[in-house]
Amino acid sequence: MTTDELLDKLPSHIGNHKVGNFYVMSEPEDNIGWLYLHNDGKDWLASYGMEGDFVCMGQMTNGLYDNAFAYGKTPKEALQKLYNWCVKHNFIKNK
Repeated sequence: MTTDELLDKLPSHIGNHKVGNFYVMSEPEDNIGWLYLHNDGKDWLASYGMEGDFVCMGQMTNGLYDNAFAYGKTPKEALQKLYNWCVKHNFIKNK
């Protein structure tokens, strides 16, 4: 996919607690994040939420947290990795 196609397909925002068609914050660990694309002068970061406050789907078995962010050398690479993360978590239906 092109960068423009990825931007069109990625949700504008996601959250880790969905009720009906809405994301809600009813528990302290609930969070909602808007799509964010940032260049730090070296790499590109595509994420839901700002650095340090990403949407988190919980702790994985390896002890790390499953946060909604991806780094890449280009905007397309970072967005593609974030797209793949969204597919894995059913935010996007991979057709």
